[in-house]
Formats: sequence, C-alpha cells, structure tokens
Amino acid sequence: MPGIARAALHPSTPSAKGQGKGSSKKPKKLSRYAAIELFQINTKETLLLRFQDDRGRPIKGWQKRFDKFMRCHQTGTVGKMDTRLAHMLYQTARHYEGHRLEVVSGFRHPKVARNPKSPHKKGLACDFRVPGVANAALRDWLRKTFDHAGVGYYPNSVFVHLDNRKDGPSAFWIDYAGPGQSASYAENPREDLRSGRAERTRLPGDDFSGRAEGEDDMAQAGEASAHPKSRGGTIQSNVPGSRPVEVKSPSDPFGD
Repeated sequence: MPGIARAALHPSTPSAKGQGKGSSKKPKKLSRYAAIELFQINTKETLLLRFQDDRGRPIKGWQKRFDKFMRCHQTGTVGKMDTRLAHMLYQTARHYEGHRLEVVSGFRHPKVARNPKSPHKKGLACDFRVPGVANAALRDWLRKTFDHAGVGYYPNSVFVHLDNRKDGPSAFWIDYAGPGQSASYAENPREDLRSGRAERTRLPGDDFSGRAEGEDDMAQAGEASAHPKSRGGTIQSNVPGSRPVEVKSPSDPFGD
C-alpha cells in the first residue's frame, strides 16, 4: 500500500547495568506518525492507516483507501467518510498502542440503514471494538476524550458506537437490546453507569454470535428512533417496549 508501512514494536536490549537481574529497557515508543491497523470483521480486510510519513509529509490517497475500507459491507457501496472520524479512530488506536481496531460497521447505504437519520448514512459513524480492551473502558475513554461526539454503549453486544457531531452537542446512550431484539434504551444512562446497572443488565435470549460476526449490527438505536418526538430533554420512541434515552439535545437523532 503506497505510503503506508506497518509499525512494529522492537524489544530493547537490556542495559549492561541491568544484565543478570532480568531488567530491560522499555520498548521503543512508536513514531508519532506510525500507522494504525484497522480490521473489518465482515470483509476480513485490513487497512494500515496514517496521515503523514515518518518525516511528517502528508500521505496522498489515504482518504480514498479509508472510504473503500469503510464501505457498506452489505451492498458494497463506497461512501464519503468523515475526515474527523478517521482522526478520532487513529487517536483511539494510538492510545491503545499495540491493539488493532476491529470495525463492525462504517458507512451504511440508505437501503440498509434502519434509522433514517443514522450518522452511518453520512459516513460520520463507526461501530468497533478493541480486542483485549473492555467495551466499558473503551466507552469511558471515548466520552472523556472527544467533544462533539456521539457514543453508544451496548452491554449485550460486542462493540461501541462512535460518531462525529461536528459543531453539535455530544450525546451518550445505552441500548440493552441483544442481537435481533428491539432497542431497549436506558431512561437515564448516566445514572445506570453510576449505579452499575449498565454492567448488570442482561436480557433473556441473548446470543452474541450474530453481532460478533457483524451479521446483526443494525439492531441498535436506529430501530427505536425511526420516528422520535422530543420531550423535556429526552427522545421518545413510539416503538412498543422501547424506552427514552437521555441526550444533551432534544432534537438529537442519536443512535445508529
């Protein structure tokens, strides 16, 4: 791949002073421009992404490669992906150095996006996970790190949602639904985090195998927010059995 090189960690050699005591220097820190690894679990493709070479010069063509990698895996449609989202994913991978980001869903063609206001349709969102990192920890880091972003947490699934809200307010929601189930939102997601309910709640009939392979990655917020009505800082859904989710803006379409 032109302009992209795999970054590797090289173990350091123990210093003379530390020899014989089992001590060694810390691994050499990666270059500030090192590539990150993205893996698409549906297409089984890998993308090594960075924006500048080792000398800090801009790399041409990264956006085109990123767009193709993040294409709708159900229709094969390539959409224009948001540049800031790419940088958010890059920053996340650099934070979790040594881990690749596994993408479940990026761009979604309007034909397969259940939520008419889904940020996936506009190339603004990505559902992903970081192997070896708990989704709860990933969720908390994303919320703490990025302003003007949407973060969705799915305790009964295997990924976290991240989207770019540009100049709009940030949003956070919890959907307790499992694969194939209608969305089940936390009425107060922040309180559920504080009380620990977010980690304790498990719905009957959960089978993570579908979402683990990305086969049911759309059974999320979009299904319950197709026709939202705002009331007092929450988004109300008219889907039977669903519950409202707290957001920072009544008009926020949130969700997938």
